[in-house]
Amino acid sequence: MMNESSAPPLVAPACITTAVVVAATYIIRVYRSSISKIPKEGPTRPKFLLDALAANEDIYYFGVGSNLSRTRLENRSISGKKIHPISFEPCVIYDFRLAFNMTGIPPMEPALGSIEPLPSFYEKDGNQERNSRQLWRTESKAFVAYETNECHGALIKLSAEDYELVYKSEGGHKGATQFYEEIEVNCVPYDKSKEPVKAVAYRGTEYGRLDQVEDMWPSKRYMGILRSGAAELGLEDSYQKWLADHPVQEPSLFLKKVSINSCLFMGVLRFGLNMHFIPHLQTAMLYQVLVLPKEPAWKQYLGEVAAVIILFPSSLLGFTLRTVLEKSGKTPPMVKKFIEHFEETM
Repeated sequence: MMNESSAPPLVAPACITTAVVVAATYIIRVYRSSISKIPKEGPTRPKFLLDALAANEDIYYFGVGSNLSRTRLENRSISGKKIHPISFEPCVIYDFRLAFNMTGIPPMEPALGSIEPLPSFYEKDGNQERNSRQLWRTESKAFVAYETNECHGALIKLSAEDYELVYKSEGGHKGATQFYEEIEVNCVPYDKSKEPVKAVAYRGTEYGRLDQVEDMWPSKRYMGILRSGAAELGLEDSYQKWLADHPVQEPSLFLKKVSINSCLFMGVLRFGLNMHFIPHLQTAMLYQVLVLPKEPAWKQYLGEVAAVIILFPSSLLGFTLRTVLEKSGKTPPMVKKFIEHFEETM
């Protein structure tokens, strides 16, 4: 007969085993869901763009997000080579909206900007059935809709060489796992004396877009870049007001510190060692616990606690790596720039 005193010690192992099984099942489910989005091949580049590159002709590019700022565009090449725009002016495209539905670096950067076709685009395109699968993304209720079916941005003329630098800085030439695809848009310059021009714009790929039906709220830092870029470029006052009124989110100072060190370690895995499994899994798990500021305070608190738990292992390793590099005086310039990039908001 089992002694009653021997029963309690069995409870703890059973609870631990159950917790491990549940956690492992959850992790596998999240990863399978996210990895299933990876297509077999990368997006196809527009023919007019390929022809221009082959002929070494200048290319028009429609910039949104951080590329609203000429200064930021000039200095964004990952090779360190300066980009020299031939021209840089405000313009508008119709039947598209600015969407915050791109995978970012949660919780520091929960969503990045992209452009999304509106239903009116597909109606004009005349191929509603082919594109109906993507229409649901235009019905989001999370973003603050602009008053008309248009998206304002920068019409940028670049040499073929400089365009490729911009494309690479946005993660281009990575095949199936790149976050943006190049699409053709018709840009109408603010200057009424100029004719509309055909340009390249970046739309999030299915792999790069978030799974949420609703747009995510961007970070305060990222939206600040858009607002200052729009002012610098001189976009319409009504559009600047829309950007100013758009809701943002800001993680706590503690969560920021944890995130920075985690991002450092994950960056080494992803870009230094070409190991994508762990960073991809962590990002997918973080989006599962990310809570918008509009939710009740208790949900936000639980979401932050869950995020810290997910980030803690990689944050500890990132902190160790950062300490070793700083003490040795061998911190790579790119790592320094990365740390400064996020610590500017601390």
